[in-house]
Amino acid sequence: MATANLDQLAGRRVFSKEGQCIGHLEEIVAEADGDDLVVTEYHVGIFAAFERLSASSIGTALLDLIRLRHREGIYRIPWDKLDISDPVRPVLRCSEQDLAAMQSSVRVER
Repeated sequence: MATANLDQLAGRRVFSKEGQCIGHLEEIVAEADGDDLVVTEYHVGIFAAFERLSASSIGTALLDLIRLRHREGIYRIPWDKLDISDPVRPVLRCSEQDLAAMQSSVRVER
């Protein structure tokens, strides 16, 4: 199992395969697996930072009020779709089109 220092990743610009910046890595989601924490997805994009506000009821109400809670502009990238071998320059392992299709299927399931 590979390990990475999350403090090196947080806030970094994330790039597409073509070298275009798709946004900043704003949140890293992990789940407990025994004594370890295992990353399940990364949240990237301009509104991902606002999503963190939803941890409080005030933040949720604010996001609902300004209609940002489920807005486009947040990429939820599965752990295996982001290459973090160079933590200074994380790169998508899939195309932006594939990533957009994944986002559509996640919204439909909710």
